[in-house]
Amino acid sequence: MTRMGTLTLIAALLAGVACDDDDDDGGGTAPATAFTAALSGDNEVPPVATEATGVATLSVEGDQIVYTVNVTGLENPVVAHIHIAPEGENGPVRLNLCGTGAPVPDCTLGDGVLVTGANGTTVGDPTITFDSLLSAMRTGGAYVNVHTDDGVDPANTGAGDMASGEIRGQVAAE
Repeated sequence: MTRMGTLTLIAALLAGVACDDDDDDGGGTAPATAFTAALSGDNEVPPVATEATGVATLSVEGDQIVYTVNVTGLENPVVAHIHIAPEGENGPVRLNLCGTGAPVPDCTLGDGVLVTGANGTTVGDPTITFDSLLSAMRTGGAYVNVHTDDGVDPANTGAGDMASGEIRGQVAAE
């Protein structure tokens, strides 16, 4: 084989290796945009004795988290949030879902849909970006928490009165 033929063969082989990636997203997988969280008192830190359960479904649409939180057996819900922390640890609130006023709706009472909405405004101190929140959600570093309050002091006396959070679930990518 001539020197020119060898160079042509090497160039063709290298081109074949370089074009072996047939993904349309630049070689990696697309970041998750759909999430769920299974909510229970057992997931709280510390665990809460409650019959209440729930499921949060979340999706990314532009610069908003679109969400629905469904609950069963939950009394006196007052607020729900997305917090940042790994499983087994408590962390700061980073996105309000219900009960905190504009732009989020009130939490509803009874079994079924606690809240449906959309929010892209992160909260907390120090502040974080929306992208930082998404990163935590994509890596198992965020959880949904629903807080309850019966309006009678003292707080945190049990089911229906857990201002610290009654049901919780880690956010997991679908």
